[in-house]
Amino acid sequence: MEAVVFDLKSDLAHFRRPDTTSTQLTYPFISPTAAKGIAGAILGIEDFTTHDKIGVRLLHPARTVAQQMSMLGKDSGSTFNRPTTVELVVKPFYRIYYAGDEYVQDLYRFLSEGRAVYPTYLGSAYALTKPVLQAYYEHVEPLREWSEPLRTRCVVPTRLVKEMKFEPERYYSRAGGFMLMYKGSREFEKSIDFVYERNGDAITFLPDKSQITGELQIAQIGDETVCLF
Repeated sequence: MEAVVFDLKSDLAHFRRPDTTSTQLTYPFISPTAAKGIAGAILGIEDFTTHDKIGVRLLHPARTVAQQMSMLGKDSGSTFNRPTTVELVVKPFYRIYYAGDEYVQDLYRFLSEGRAVYPTYLGSAYALTKPVLQAYYEHVEPLREWSEPLRTRCVVPTRLVKEMKFEPERYYSRAGGFMLMYKGSREFEKSIDFVYERNGDAITFLPDKSQITGELQIAQIGDETVCLF
């Protein structure tokens, strides 16, 4: 498979958890479906679905704040201001590893030309971002064997972790309930949980080989070990 690497950065982001109502909570970092949605926006493909995979690296600490906002609501035809608490990701900065055999070349061409068909944003239209190309790799092979724990600066699906090596001055966190696959027509399938280092530092873990499937893989992309999902 091939891989293209690009960065996403903004002042704020909001990746709304679907299980929240009056208080709109966010995932602490970009979700798999949001990252693939950005690829679809760049290419101009509506209702974008793909078997390509992505990996996510945090380039800035994962931090959130709660903000009171006045949202416009409607009731029997009249409008009103509705106070709403929205949780926001502060200073989001991600490196996206996009790998596969379907859209990598097209995505690389658009990124290298600095263009996108539709606006790109981090979860909400008020969080605009401009993808910045970092690298392209023509040949990427999934890792099949390893003799010692792997070290990565990317987020790691919990299903892939057989054993973790905890290091001092690391802030490990777990984030759950991400949607894994978008099937089209606003339908999602399966969920995925992650372990990540809050400041973007490396995680050392021994993978569970039984969980390496078509859905979850590990690959060496450039100088980074990347969990792909």
